[in-house]
Amino acid sequence: MGSWRRPVEIEHPRVWITFKARDLDSERLVNYRIQDLPLDRVQDAIGHMKRYFLHDEPMCSSVGLFQDSVGKQEYDEMWQAVAEQRVAVVCFREGCDDIVGLNMLTVVSKDSLEQHKFQSTALQTVYDACVALTTQAKMFERYGVDHYLAAWGLSVAPEYRGRGVATELLRARIPLCRAMGLRVSTTTFSHPGSQIPAAKVGFFDEIVVTYRQLEEQGYPFPGLEDKVCKLMTLVVD
Repeated sequence: MGSWRRPVEIEHPRVWITFKARDLDSERLVNYRIQDLPLDRVQDAIGHMKRYFLHDEPMCSSVGLFQDSVGKQEYDEMWQAVAEQRVAVVCFREGCDDIVGLNMLTVVSKDSLEQHKFQSTALQTVYDACVALTTQAKMFERYGVDHYLAAWGLSVAPEYRGRGVATELLRARIPLCRAMGLRVSTTTFSHPGSQIPAAKVGFFDEIVVTYRQLEEQGYPFPGLEDKVCKLMTLVVD
C-alpha cells in the first residue's frame, strides 16, 4: 500500500470524535466514540465486515461475494493489510466493547499503484471498478498530493442503524486527516445510504456513474444497472 507510515508521535489507539445517540434498547442518549481500531480487535472487525458488509454493500452483494469462499478469504487478507496501516476506525458505545460500526480506512500512496490480482472474479470486479474510478479522477495530479485517505468498506451493525453512526464514522476522517497530515480523502460510495452521510460531512461528487455505465466499461453488477455509484472527495483544510 505504499510508503506512507502513521507518524510515530500519534498514539494508537486514539479517540477521534465522540457523539451522543440513542442507546441500544431505549430512547436514552448515551455516549459513543470513534477511535482507531485496536490491533487486538482486528479479527473481530474482519468478522463483522464479512458478516454484514459483504451482504449489505450493493457492489459486493451484486456479484455474490458473501457466498464466494475464495473471495471472502482474499478480502480477509486485504482487510488485514489495511488494518496494519493503523488508520482503520471503529465505533464503540460507552461501557460496551461490541463493535457498533467500522470504516476500514487505508492510505493510498502515489508509489503504490500496482494492480492487485485476485483468484475471485467477484472481488476482482469490485476492486477494479473502484480503482478505475480513482484512476479516472487522477487524484494525485488533481490535488497535488502524494497520499490520500481511502477506504475498503464502511459498515454499521444492524441493531445500531438509524442513529447516525455512518455519518460520524465519516466525520472522524476530518480530525484523523489533520493529525496525519493528509489533505484529501476519497471513496467510492455505492448507495445513498453512504452517499447522503458523506455529503453531510463535506464530501462532494468527484465522479457520478450508473452501474450500467460501469458495465459498459467491463465491470458488471447485476441488478444495479439503473442505480448510481459515486466517487466522492473530502478536502481537509
